[in-house]
Amino acid sequence: MRNVSFSIKRKHSTMATACVSNDEFWKECARWLTRWSILRQDHRANWPNAAIGDLAHTLRDGVLLCTLLSKIDPHCIDMKMVNLKPALARFLCLRNITLFLNICRHNFSLKECDLFEGAMLFDFSNFYKVLCTLSKLSQTPKAVKSVQGFCAQTERSRDDIYQSLKTIEPPVSNNYYDDGMEDTYQTIIQVKDPKELRLQVDEPYEKRDYVIRELVDTERNYVEVLCKLHRNFLLKLNHFISKEHLDIIFYHVPELYDIHQEFLTQLYKLSDQSTKLSSIFISHKDKFLVYGGYCSNLSNACTTLQDICDRQPDVFNKIEVNKGIE
Repeated sequence: MRNVSFSIKRKHSTMATACVSNDEFWKECARWLTRWSILRQDHRANWPNAAIGDLAHTLRDGVLLCTLLSKIDPHCIDMKMVNLKPALARFLCLRNITLFLNICRHNFSLKECDLFEGAMLFDFSNFYKVLCTLSKLSQTPKAVKSVQGFCAQTERSRDDIYQSLKTIEPPVSNNYYDDGMEDTYQTIIQVKDPKELRLQVDEPYEKRDYVIRELVDTERNYVEVLCKLHRNFLLKLNHFISKEHLDIIFYHVPELYDIHQEFLTQLYKLSDQSTKLSSIFISHKDKFLVYGGYCSNLSNACTTLQDICDRQPDVFNKIEVNKGIE
């Protein structure tokens, strides 16, 4: 009887899966993510003129993929393990993506051949494989129990899908994550005329332009993170934690914020072809040495903070409240 019951469930699962043509594959994936409330109805990937790059950029840091798993099975993932604002830092994004893949493997029983590799998503080298993995995930019993899945009828070459991704213009600002981030950032660095700090976006683009734009986007997000760390935590916890402990927990954070603010300002000047990228790094070489002390202290900082939170619940509660402050 158990085998018969299982067979019936499998048949029902198959019938609940919508098969789509290749031209609609990524759009159907976006609609599936929307049905799970991972994407909003008005998300740019759902716009009539949306391109595949809109979805690819949205998934690139792995945050929404991990959030998706928590929606399908709230007990399969500890969201505290997810870096919610990796700012497109490769290491942090790949760590999120790897967490997603491991849970797909162990909690949803996806086969190794059905899983993409982290770099395929982050580098957009095989986004079709990413879509295939999500399709397989959508067809798992846990997923189809709540939301109809989707699948592709025939395969499409990775070269075709990658070629379409290469035509996507990289975003000047990181609107895939926070539409208000640009305004917030301009307030932080007190820029009177944002146009003066924008990279030139006139055609034609050169390879240098794409590299610089991604570098600027990443650096801008990192400065935003440092600012929030200083503003929402360091300043607001000084009434709850001793100066000695604050100096350990936030070791070199104010200096890093100042350094990266200055570094970002210099990066914005790269629209001038006479400015060499290498010269900016060289001029900041000595300042970046502060990371040596920061990294060596990181373990001590984490341990100190954990000890304080264990002993002082009010500090833990204050941190949790400040997490949601923009």
